[in-house]
Amino acid sequence: MKKLRICYVNPPVLLKRPIAEIIDKMGEKGYKISLLIPKKLFKKRDESKYYSSMIKKSKIYTYSTINPPFLSIEQPIPATLMFPVNVFKALKENDIIHMWVPYYLTSLKIILIKKIFFPKKKLILTMDTIPGYSFSMGKFWDTMFKIYNTLFGWALFGTPKIITLYGKDLVKYAEKAGAKKEKIKVIPTGIEIKKAEKKDINVRKEFGIDAKTKIVLFVGMIMPRKGIDKIIKIANKLKKEKVIFLLAGEKRYGQEEYEKTIKKLNLEKKVLFLGQRKDIRRLCSEADVFLLPAEGEGLPGVIMEAMTFGVPCVASNIPCITDLVEHGKTGFLCHPKNINDFTDKVKMIIKNDTLKDKLGKAGLKKIKEFDWKKIIVKYEKLYQDPI
Repeated sequence: MKKLRICYVNPPVLLKRPIAEIIDKMGEKGYKISLLIPKKLFKKRDESKYYSSMIKKSKIYTYSTINPPFLSIEQPIPATLMFPVNVFKALKENDIIHMWVPYYLTSLKIILIKKIFFPKKKLILTMDTIPGYSFSMGKFWDTMFKIYNTLFGWALFGTPKIITLYGKDLVKYAEKAGAKKEKIKVIPTGIEIKKAEKKDINVRKEFGIDAKTKIVLFVGMIMPRKGIDKIIKIANKLKKEKVIFLLAGEKRYGQEEYEKTIKKLNLEKKVLFLGQRKDIRRLCSEADVFLLPAEGEGLPGVIMEAMTFGVPCVASNIPCITDLVEHGKTGFLCHPKNINDFTDKVKMIIKNDTLKDKLGKAGLKKIKEFDWKKIIVKYEKLYQDPI
């Protein structure tokens, strides 16, 4: 089997976990791997994520960017000529370009450069969500995404040989956005199925949580799309219960306002922001419920991680999450806007250890379908396929 040269394109500054893991797995198989990724102007590339070590053996093409301060979403704009220089190098030096997310201006530029100067190169596009279609970012941004697809869909969806999606529920939305059904393949990301560590009682000691108090865990960026405001409302409704909410994740947008709300509701001891953590598995080992009331997601690695520990999940009933959480069997799915439903389901689990254990065991069995050992075979076939 020919060991191809593959360049992965990570459009945002933050390295995506699935890209790092696929790079690691394909590198182990002997493929020559490289990564095209931006960094902030005048700063070193962020290597703080625990999975950043997975790309250390790869060749890195990088370029400096700025993010317009007036935008409420990330949109890295190249600030030097290293962008076109390294895009040309990446396209010239590799057999396959595998890009994530077409909704960055840099993604569009890379696609156009490939289409014009390297028409025979194999380009694979992966979409983990379809903003404006599979979930709403608000009326203004939904309209912008639809206009973008209308203007540039011929290049975005016409240039790639294959378009991969993380979940089967995304197919109809990708087609609405302009992707052709014959180009679409559903290939999820994976998870390392390791033997779960024993419960780490030091987690409780660290945050002063007694043995009888239940822990509801959230992991993700602290931003509106992740449903942080809903977590606070759920915590307020469960104020009288022996439960604490731990929120681990990088501060993005709105944390100051969330903290003001928490203080106003006297929830300082019930809702704790932990900041960015590298010990997510340790936190999962002590969690009783994993909560993700997000508006839009890809295939959340944080849910997958929790499931490997037998932690039942209460999450939004949205595309891709439904590929992981089976309602009433491995956890509960709630309408993203229904605070009462989320509250009731969390309460059911923290009040019933038998139910908690039953859901957790079923989740652990389910997540084995997503073992990287099984999933990486699908990616290798994708790369080797001559189509």
